[in-house]
Amino acid sequence: MKIKKTMKVKAPGGVSIADRLRLDPVDPATVRKSGGGKAAACAGVAGLIALAAAGILTYILWQHWEFLMPA
Repeated sequence: MKIKKTMKVKAPGGVSIADRLRLDPVDPATVRKSGGGKAAACAGVAGLIALAAAGILTYILWQHWEFLMPA
């Protein structure tokens, strides 16, 4: 994937930025299939671990708050 860097005509405003950063078209037939299923599963597991860690830390903070506050 390459970013086009040459511009022949400068367009006003944000159009020139969009033209400068436009990507070259990629032929889908030449792109080999990447392991998207394994990567998605790994990301899902990491997300569940992060969610569990956030939940545990929230519970610990709540218990600490209860300890600090007099009844």
